[in-house]
Amino acid sequence: MSLMAKLINLGMKMSGMKKKYSLPEEQFLAEVRKMNQSRGFYMPKDHKAVYREHEVLGQKCLIVQRAESRAERAVLYFFGGGMMIGPDKGDVDVIVKLVHKTGCDVWFPMYPLCIDRCITDSYEMAYECYRQMIGLYGAGNVSTCGFSSGGALAIGIAAYNNTMVEKLPMPRHIVAVSPGEVPWNDAERTIMQANNPKDMMVDYAFMEKVEKFERQGREDVPEFMIHISKGDLSGVDHIHFVYSTDEVLYGAKQNFIDACTKYGVTYTVRERPGMIHCYAMLPYFKESKEDFDEIIQILKQ
Repeated sequence: MSLMAKLINLGMKMSGMKKKYSLPEEQFLAEVRKMNQSRGFYMPKDHKAVYREHEVLGQKCLIVQRAESRAERAVLYFFGGGMMIGPDKGDVDVIVKLVHKTGCDVWFPMYPLCIDRCITDSYEMAYECYRQMIGLYGAGNVSTCGFSSGGALAIGIAAYNNTMVEKLPMPRHIVAVSPGEVPWNDAERTIMQANNPKDMMVDYAFMEKVEKFERQGREDVPEFMIHISKGDLSGVDHIHFVYSTDEVLYGAKQNFIDACTKYGVTYTVRERPGMIHCYAMLPYFKESKEDFDEIIQILKQ
């Protein structure tokens, strides 16, 4: 492991983020609301790219392009945060890298968070973004990509599409970095719990309580929105997974592989030991740069 990766791990451990995930529900929610005060939609003022503010179902979406005219293809990019925590300015820096290195436009939706809204609202807005993008860029020209809960959404869009009477074309590529879900079997829980001491960011305790937030008191939430690997992935061509073997959400990997096998989906898994959660979307040290570049190559194809 590179020295920088070790320092990143140490810094995350000292940040105290993991302790916040293990707080009792009310305290955790209060901490999340405090964190979100400095997060959310951000319109850059630099000239590194062309930035547009777009509205989808009452929610903001940042569109980032290399030039004034649209590219031939686009990426629908989802931030993580357990469906609870919004994005920060660092996410936009990564998006600018994606835009310039892939040649694709990137749409970055501020989907509704489950601190106040049901996860069904999150999916509805995300899918409407995808529908609009298909209308603009055409079938086969839109990929989905995301990390953590955003990685789950990148996969979940396909499952959501399969619930529609009139389906849209499936994503050109699906790239899911450390996608998570609420655990639904003992094997998944066992790996998550075993990895808990090694994960410097996410605490397993969060996996036990997040479903309540996602449901917002509703019992009619489709199962795949809570347990993503239970979704119907029929028609998906290929899913690219990226994991650290030491993160809590690594416990979901086998469920996703089983789902791909069930629905005839080709899949690849890139995994490294010792990395922090979602390391590949922090392209600032050796290991993350290498795997971020792999993601770039996928999205360029």
